[in-house]
Amino acid sequence: MERHGGDQELEQLHRLQEVIQEVGRRPYVATSSDGTIKVTAVASGQIVGLEISPRIYRDPNSAGLARVILDTLNQAIKGAASIHVDSLERVTGTGSFQELFQGATDLVRELMEESDDLRRRSR
Repeated sequence: MERHGGDQELEQLHRLQEVIQEVGRRPYVATSSDGTIKVTAVASGQIVGLEISPRIYRDPNSAGLARVILDTLNQAIKGAASIHVDSLERVTGTGSFQELFQGATDLVRELMEESDDLRRRSR
């Protein structure tokens, strides 16, 4: 079976894996608008850092503080995910991950068919 761009797709998948690993370690820091909360997240959505300024004790509004913390957490997670998506799109050259995954699926299917053909011929 003839592969159409299989080597290129495989190379792209290797580059994609490298980018995923590198971006997964790259933190994104979000700071609340009042500067009292800093949240650090990575692309997996994991929160890896949280800094709370002692200035938060000046305002006894716990509901407001909770809102600021949640907003900053969400901003950090969204920012980290955005970095991840942007990096992946630079590697794939596509705005659609469906296209990338379809290409990867097609490549795996072709490789499996080639492997089956080789096994049949060797019998």
